[in-house]
Parts: sequence; C-alpha cells; structure tokens
Amino acid sequence: MILKIEIGSKDISLTGIHDALIPLGNNPCLPEIIAKTFSYDTITIEVVDNKGYTIRISACLFGKKIVLLPHFSYGPIIPPDIVSEIIEGVKAQGYHCEWRLTNQVSEFCVTSKVTTFIRLARDAQSQFAVFDSNLRRKIRKCSSNGITIKKGGHELLEDFYLVYSRRMHQLGSPVLPQRWFNNLLQEYSGGEASIWCAYQDKVPMGTAFVLEYQGFYEACWFATLRQYNKFYISYGLIWEMLRHAITQSGKTFSLGRSTLGSSVHRYKQQWGGEDAALYWNHSHHPGKSLRSFSFVSQLWKLVPYSLTLKLGPWLAGKVY
Repeated sequence: MILKIEIGSKDISLTGIHDALIPLGNNPCLPEIIAKTFSYDTITIEVVDNKGYTIRISACLFGKKIVLLPHFSYGPIIPPDIVSEIIEGVKAQGYHCEWRLTNQVSEFCVTSKVTTFIRLARDAQSQFAVFDSNLRRKIRKCSSNGITIKKGGHELLEDFYLVYSRRMHQLGSPVLPQRWFNNLLQEYSGGEASIWCAYQDKVPMGTAFVLEYQGFYEACWFATLRQYNKFYISYGLIWEMLRHAITQSGKTFSLGRSTLGSSVHRYKQQWGGEDAALYWNHSHHPGKSLRSFSFVSQLWKLVPYSLTLKLGPWLAGKVY
C-alpha cells in the first residue's frame, strides 16, 4: 500500500533518509522483517516536494495507525520540519501516526527514555584509555573470572534466547518470540546482525543481539542473569562488542534505550557516552497503554517462566 504526501513548501532533494549518528531506523529492510514476524501490514509513505522530487519511507500499519518503527527506539531520521509536515499529511488522510525520533516534532509526544551512545575511537587502545580506572578494572575483572565471550549467529541463538527470556521474566517484561531473532539473522541486510554470548564453563550467563548499519552499532537486546553479576559479565560483553565495532571502522555504538535516571541509565553513563532523548511523536493524543501501568510488570514476574514463553510472544506483538 502506498500513501502519497505532498510537501508543497519544502525542497527534499538534498534531504535523503540518513543521519551520521543514528541511522539504524533508516535501514529499509526492517519494516518487512517486523511485519513478517508479527503478521503486521506494511505501508509506503511516498513524499513529494514542490519540485516533484520523491522519497519513500516504509512503515508498519495497524488498521489506521502508522508506526515508524515498532519494536525499535526510532524510525527513519530525517529533518524535523519535514517530519512534521509528513505527520500532518498522514493525519489529513485519516490516519494516526507514531514516529519515534530524537526530536520532538508533535504536540502529542511521549518522552521518558534516552538512548546512550559512544563515539568510537580509531583504535581499541585509545578507546580503553578514555575509560576511568574503575571501569577498566571491571572489564579486566570479567576476564580474570574466566569468562569466554563468543560472537556468532544462528549457532548461538538458543543460548541467547535462554538468557534473554529468563532476564525478561526477572524484569517483568514480555519476551519477544525466538522467530523474531531468527528472522533478523536470516533477512537483515545492508549491515551486520550478530549474537554475543558470555560463558563460564560452557554456561551462558550474558548475551546481546547487535545490529549494524552504515557504521552505527546498537546492542538492541542485552541481558545478563542477575545471579552472575558478581562476575562483571556485562562489562566484558560491552568491551568486546566495542572492540569489534572499532576493528570494523564503526563510528558509533549505542547501548540502547533506558529510562532517564534509572539504574540501567546510570550504568550506561559509566562508559563515557552521550545521551539522546527519545521522543515518540503522535499525530493524535496517544492515550494510555499497558506500558503506563507499573503493576502489570509486577504481575508478569509472578507468571511461571514456562508460561511466559508461550504468552510473552503473543503479548509482545500487541505491545510494541
């Protein structure tokens, strides 16, 4: 399905869909993979400027609601003034729109999250030197505890999902289906999709699922099991992922989103990164969602783990 939006007062010929800092949401392969996994519909927004120049933006469609992009912190990054006009154009044609960005472009905006990103140095030695002595100590501590870290793909999927799903249960959050990660490994294009797992004596203790696009890396899903925190698993994992990104001439590494001021956010700030506020812009008042009710998370922790593996993927498809 194609929705045509005319931007009469703007010249978008030099805009494109790109951003040196956070381009992951600009990868055109993502809406199709999302839709395939969760049985969503897709839509293409065709934007035409006053000179007849056209850009096309893919999104997911839920009835009359367009989302850019579900299950990610942000959609395509283009100049805010153009996004505002697109949202108004979508609204004028009877659709609701939710566009996740690092800028506020709508009066109806939800913002309580930040993403923390690290600008990568030219080499690992220079990157390590940026860290304070306490952080360097924790990274070395992980290594001295006999932790082995592996990078791979499908061969690590079972171990990844075991750690990830158990950690989501500890946090009281519905788990995404394993087929989602399998589909990303199979069909993600234009960059690298990889799994990282940390082991001690072949026991998986921590894991991450990383996507890369145009030199931008993000640990989109990251989990370590609480009982193994004493081994500094997370520090070893992040450092090895940073080192890999640097060897591949990466520009930026995102540690993913977190709630502003939370313990997770403070942990990420140790790495000397920068915060970018996340704005989920809506064309209409968004109303309440399940995410708004903290008691739901507490109840989910009481559901048996084996049952969350069945219910979680279904619920995660509704709460995106």
